[in-house]
Amino acid sequence: MIPGLTSEAEARLLRQLHPDVTDVTQATFAARNCTLLDGDGEARRLGIEVSGPGQPVIVVTDPDRPVGRVRMHAAGRDALLFIDNAGGCAIHADIRILGDDSVVFFNTTGGGHVGLPTVFLRSHGQFLFWGRMATAVELSIEVEGEDHGVVIGDDALIADGVWIRNHDMHAMHDLASGRLLSRPPVTTVIERHVWLGQGALLLSCERVGTGAIVGARSVVKGTLPRCVAAVGAPARIVREGVSWGRDVHGMSAAERGSVGCPAAPVGR
Repeated sequence: MIPGLTSEAEARLLRQLHPDVTDVTQATFAARNCTLLDGDGEARRLGIEVSGPGQPVIVVTDPDRPVGRVRMHAAGRDALLFIDNAGGCAIHADIRILGDDSVVFFNTTGGGHVGLPTVFLRSHGQFLFWGRMATAVELSIEVEGEDHGVVIGDDALIADGVWIRNHDMHAMHDLASGRLLSRPPVTTVIERHVWLGQGALLLSCERVGTGAIVGARSVVKGTLPRCVAAVGAPARIVREGVSWGRDVHGMSAAERGSVGCPAAPVGR
């Protein structure tokens, strides 16, 4: 077990470790080489600033490798920040945690940029899981509701100005009946190799499927299936059987494999 990770928080994280999200398994999760940073001085040396009465636990996989610039304020008890920095890190994040027993878990980023100007976990038992080699220019995340969180799958590409909110923010009521119209909070899961375009808003979004593309300024609620392109507000599917590559000239063999396709199209 990772130092400082409660059994309840570990169980919540392990429930998210499916092949459609990440290569991490329960075995590799348990086999991490972990270093518990003692005191604020060791954390600051790696670029981590900690504040708040909650005294969060900070764990890294390489005690000598800087992680970027991470600020974490924890008001609740038993908060944990885990960063797998052995393969290099460039995380720039401002994290605020209000509840107890919450976890922010960064799998290896391999030196790719991860920009998180706002991560706000409002309640108890919440989590953010960041998948292997996922990158973000600027992503803001706000989570409401106990035991809920946000999962970013392996090799996700998230553009500038994207927001993920797992709820509808403020309550909306029907005036005639008094009935609550807003949806309750959900856990938002972004599966592997998803591209979220500039300024996209995921609002009470439960799942975006493997390889999907969300267009710029789109608003996504509910779910999107795998390997589709969706655009608009609200987002609608405009193409099926598509995905994307980080190279403008096409998808790599690894990218095609990640969405379950052959290394090259048939006949080429």
